[in-house]
Amino acid sequence: MPRDVQDWLIKVDPSMEWQVLRDLQDEPKERYLIARARVPHSGWGEALLERQRPDGSWAADEPSGWADSPDGSATYALSILRLFEIDPDDSAVRAAIDRVHEGVTYIYQNPTPYFGGETEVCVNGMVLANAGYFHVEAEGPAGIADRLLGQQLDDGGWNCDAPGSRRGSFHSTLCVLEGLLAWNRWRPDPRLREALDRGIEYLMLRGAMHRLSTGEIVDSSFLVPASPPGWHYDIVRALDFLRDASVVADDRLGAALDHIETLRADNGRWQQGALHPGLDGEREREHWAGRAPGVGESVGTDSPVITLRARRILRWAGREA
Repeated sequence: MPRDVQDWLIKVDPSMEWQVLRDLQDEPKERYLIARARVPHSGWGEALLERQRPDGSWAADEPSGWADSPDGSATYALSILRLFEIDPDDSAVRAAIDRVHEGVTYIYQNPTPYFGGETEVCVNGMVLANAGYFHVEAEGPAGIADRLLGQQLDDGGWNCDAPGSRRGSFHSTLCVLEGLLAWNRWRPDPRLREALDRGIEYLMLRGAMHRLSTGEIVDSSFLVPASPPGWHYDIVRALDFLRDASVVADDRLGAALDHIETLRADNGRWQQGALHPGLDGEREREHWAGRAPGVGESVGTDSPVITLRARRILRWAGREA
């Protein structure tokens, strides 16, 4: 990895620095944990935590859609903090999670508490990932996990349109897999491990981007990385999940890895491919433009988060030292 790219990532924010030290430079734990401890109290992590409302959300005064509603904004914000891999046990982070737990309910399902989950499997996957990562002690997430286990399809995937659709969706499947992985780390369960293995094989059989029937790329948007991705699927998000899940990067991922390499700019960095994909409209994008520090770069500009994820994907795959 070019030294100037390392230096750029390290200097841009503590959330990038500590992950570079751990994932790309193999520094001792005692060194990278010092950098991690700064994430909630400076830079992007502190800024996002400070934007939390007293009601526990990051919502707009007059929500226009899911991502700026109380429950949607909490999902989005906590997912961004997971991108930073912020310390879930830090006191400022615990206070933020407590506010979500105590104050956020679903706008269409009042008074269901946030960590009780809702009806769509992709959203429930994101909520479960947040609950597992942030070590939430509540009955709700366990119920979400049980529901998701019962909603896995015969092909190993999940789909928000089920039971109308009996085929897995890349979007839904990845959201659920991230949730099951995070929750299984917090509350291990052999049933979760089995579902994870089946869901991972769903992605691997399809090379993370192909139709099983024809080998064609499912959707060209999968080739365009975004930060934050929200619920939206792309191959950088997918392969970084597989890396995190300790999957072996075999030949089935070759085309996806090749494409990630083609996205590297001449300066050794990766650029923002899409900004807030999946959001319902411009009001939601405007809302998050001022609330997502470090993950809201304009399309075509260098993205620290995508660069970090791409570099560690290539390292995991043995394509880079």
